[in-house]
Amino acid sequence: MRTERLALLALLMPAALLAQTPAAGTVTAPVSLRVAPDGREIAALRVNAAVQLLGITGSWTHVTVEGWLHVSVIGPARDSFPLTAKSTVGAIMRAAADRTAPVVAQLADGMGLQLIARTDQWAHVKRGGWVLSSTVRAGAPKPAPVTAAAAGVKPPAAPAAPAALAAGVAPASAPAAAPVPVATAESLPGDVAVARRTTIHAAPTGAVLGTLDSATRLVTGPSERGWVRVTMEGWVKQADLIPLDSVPISTISAADLRADPDRYKGQTVRWVVQVVAYQTADPLRKGLHLEEPYLLARGPGSESSLLYLALPPSLMDVGRELKPLSSVVILAKVRYGRSDPSGVPVLDVQRIIQR
Repeated sequence: MRTERLALLALLMPAALLAQTPAAGTVTAPVSLRVAPDGREIAALRVNAAVQLLGITGSWTHVTVEGWLHVSVIGPARDSFPLTAKSTVGAIMRAAADRTAPVVAQLADGMGLQLIARTDQWAHVKRGGWVLSSTVRAGAPKPAPVTAAAAGVKPPAAPAAPAALAAGVAPASAPAAAPVPVATAESLPGDVAVARRTTIHAAPTGAVLGTLDSATRLVTGPSERGWVRVTMEGWVKQADLIPLDSVPISTISAADLRADPDRYKGQTVRWVVQVVAYQTADPLRKGLHLEEPYLLARGPGSESSLLYLALPPSLMDVGRELKPLSSVVILAKVRYGRSDPSGVPVLDVQRIIQR
């Protein structure tokens, strides 16, 4: 009986000591910091972030996270907190008072913070909360390995090409090279890469927004039920962007164009139309150039008027792929409010947004 009590005491001691003395810990997976177990989310902690372990309740661990905030994202005091995070997209907490320092967490707008120290441009802050125990481990974060480039050491010169290769003779097949890791020395804690081609959704199990190719670099945020919120950086052609909110659905109708064609010539409209077919212009389409690609459509909205929607080369493939009777939003400029001899309006399409 005494032996069993001693064994039970040995099992309980780590938890008891943890509750009494904070211990160094490390975040091992992207996780939400919450005000209480299963409570409101106040921050998204990055992988490898350092935390203080304060205690365990069920499957949750009480932690404290600290870091540095730039003054541009510091808000006023609230409740018992001397300052708050101020950013609608999430204030970034870093491991040091430097914009290039590793990211510790992304803080929710209005999150209360305790102040440790302050400089002209940075504030050293901390906040307690709860995380899933499965996402943290005891022990300080491991330092990132120092690469030759980071240490200022020049890599060795590449070996000279074999004589056979210089002479144009194909060398014997060499073993396949080891895959190059996607992460680089510049990767921040929390950066990940897509392992295989996948889809990105507006919400867990929500509408598909697009497709990500393998090796796409992402930054992770909060996780939920097997899903992780991500952000990415990249470049798109300016011509492919449209500020939808700044161009409301037009009140101009096809009947307006036919009634006063000169008044509306050159104006831009944003219409919902129904595609009938993708066609090329014949000599009878006086408002279109010979063999010019266009969409035969009906609309806008509930109108049943025929429309000729001229397509630029950049939209020809999009127009071909549209299914008959599909509904799309177009941004277009009026070429002719009433073309001869049919009287059908002709518009130059600038954008097509599939609904």
